[in-house]
Amino acid sequence: MSDVVRFEFEKPERFKAVEYDARVVRREWVTPDTLEIGFEPVGASMFDFHPGQYVSVVLDADEGAGLKRELRPYSMWNHPEEFQYVVTVAKMVDGGRCTSWMRDVPVGAPLKFVGPLGGFVLRRPLHPHIYFVATGTGVVPFRAMLKDMRASGELRRVKTTLLFGVRTQDDLFSVDEFERYARDFPDFTFVPTLSRAKPGWAGATGRVTAHLAEWDLPVDDMQIYFCGNGRMVTDGVELMKQKGLNPRTRRVIVEKYFD
Repeated sequence: MSDVVRFEFEKPERFKAVEYDARVVRREWVTPDTLEIGFEPVGASMFDFHPGQYVSVVLDADEGAGLKRELRPYSMWNHPEEFQYVVTVAKMVDGGRCTSWMRDVPVGAPLKFVGPLGGFVLRRPLHPHIYFVATGTGVVPFRAMLKDMRASGELRRVKTTLLFGVRTQDDLFSVDEFERYARDFPDFTFVPTLSRAKPGWAGATGRVTAHLAEWDLPVDDMQIYFCGNGRMVTDGVELMKQKGLNPRTRRVIVEKYFD
């Protein structure tokens, strides 16, 4: 077996995770079952974080209902310089403990969260080709990363592709923003793809991994980031191995969401 050359990337500053008392300050349905929700710390300033990191909403124990204290992770949608509060986008899950709460919680309601958390961040210096591969709300950390690349000027220098897969057109969100990036930055490509497209859809169809399998990827000169359901991430990593990009190079970066 040939030696694997590991990418020695710059280690980002570590921020201490803290538990905050907070309140809901914003809520907007971006699809029929996907909610954009914002919450801000109470009595504390907004914390530093790296684009791509997440927070965990605290679900307190309820002995009467037989529920333990639990944490639910949600990636941050916003760039650190964009809002003075946390913004995430969550798909409602039938029977989900946290999303059931989110579905009806009013603005002003209290909550607790822990953050910032996670190491799913841009690995710099960036390679000449960057691929972001998302399913569903897995696009959330990529939106924050793209904002960071725009602010740094990297979106003008690095060939970047966002491949965003959902089931139907009704499940897409933030398309206008990503399409605006594609107009403003010639080296940025946005590919939304539907696995269950309805008649009239003129865009790409099929699963994100099927598109990757067809593409001629510059495996010697790229980084690829996967975020979304676990099966997609597992299949994507295996596909990259077949194409010659070993995850041990540390140029395949993943974040698995709950299935």
